[in-house]
Amino acid sequence: MGCGSSSDAPEGPRTVVVFGATGLLGSSVARALLEDPFRFKVKCVTRRSSSDKARKLAELGAIICTADLDDPKSLERAVDGADTMFLTTHYWEDKNKEKEVIRGLNAIDAAVHANIRHLVFNGSELVKKYVGRECAHLDSKAGIEEYIREVANIVPGSRAGRAGITYTIIRLPFWYENFFTIFKPHKIKHGVYAIALPLEDNDMEAISVEDVGECVATIFNKPKLYAGKTIGLTAGRLTMKAVVEGFNKQFSNRKFEDPKIRCKDFERFQFVGAKDLAAMFDFFTSDHCVRDYKLTKKLNSDIRSFDKWLYHSREIIDEELKKD
Repeated sequence: MGCGSSSDAPEGPRTVVVFGATGLLGSSVARALLEDPFRFKVKCVTRRSSSDKARKLAELGAIICTADLDDPKSLERAVDGADTMFLTTHYWEDKNKEKEVIRGLNAIDAAVHANIRHLVFNGSELVKKYVGRECAHLDSKAGIEEYIREVANIVPGSRAGRAGITYTIIRLPFWYENFFTIFKPHKIKHGVYAIALPLEDNDMEAISVEDVGECVATIFNKPKLYAGKTIGLTAGRLTMKAVVEGFNKQFSNRKFEDPKIRCKDFERFQFVGAKDLAAMFDFFTSDHCVRDYKLTKKLNSDIRSFDKWLYHSREIIDEELKKD
C-alpha cells in the first residue's frame, strides 16, 4: 500500500462499504482496497448487481450489495456489519442538486445508525461562495460536507439524531479521465480535433481518478492521522499548452488544437450543465481551489503526471475518438 505496513488501524480485516463502486471513482477505491485482503473486506454498493462492472468486482473478491440511495432501509442493510465507509454521490444522472444532497444525507444517516467508525467522503468547496454563481454538481457536495460536520459535532436536533461519526473529506480537482468522457476532443474536420477547456491561459490542478483509490486506501490505513481532516488531492497543475502538446505527441496521426474557449462563451452552450461547468472552471483556475501535491504524493507515491497517464490511456482514448 501507499505507506508500507505501518498502520494505526485495528488488527484484522475491516469491512469497508464502497458507494458508487461501479463508477470511475468508486471502482478505483474498491480495487485499491481489494488489493489488500488482509486489511480490508470490501462491500460494493450498486443498484445493478448483475452489471458487468459489478461482476468484475465480485471476481476480484468484493461482496456485491444491492441498495438505492433513495431507499434508507436498503442503505441500512448495505452498511450493516461494516466498520468504515467510502461515499461518493453522483449529480449528473438526474442533474438535480437537491436529490444528490438528500441521497448523501441518507447514506450518512445509515452510517451513523450502523456505528461506522470512519467515513471518507468525496466532497467539495461551495463554489458559489467564491465565483458568485452556482455550480450544482460541486455545491451539492459542499452541502453534504456541512451535514457530515454537523453530525460529527453532534449538533442538537441534527437529522441523524445519534452520536457523531469520524470522517475524512477528500476534494478532487479536474479528472484526467474527463478527456475520454465529457471533455473528450471533438472532431473539427478529418484528422483535426479541438480540446475545448475554458482555461483562458490559466492553469488548474488535475489528477487521474485511478490514482485516488490508493490515496483513500492509505487514509483508511491511517484513520487517526487523517480523522477530521479535509484533504485536497492533485497530481500537479495542468495548462492547455501541456494538454495539446501531450495529445499531439501521443496521437501523431491526428492534430489537436486549443480553440481558446472562454468561460463566458462556454456557459452559453446549449446543453444542461453548461453554466455549472463554466463556474467549475472559474473556480478550478482561481486561488480558492487549494490542493496539496506533497500530501497526495505521501498518500500515493505512484501518483501519475498527465503525460504518464496519457501514455497509458492511449488505447481507450483512441477508441473514443474513433466514434466521431
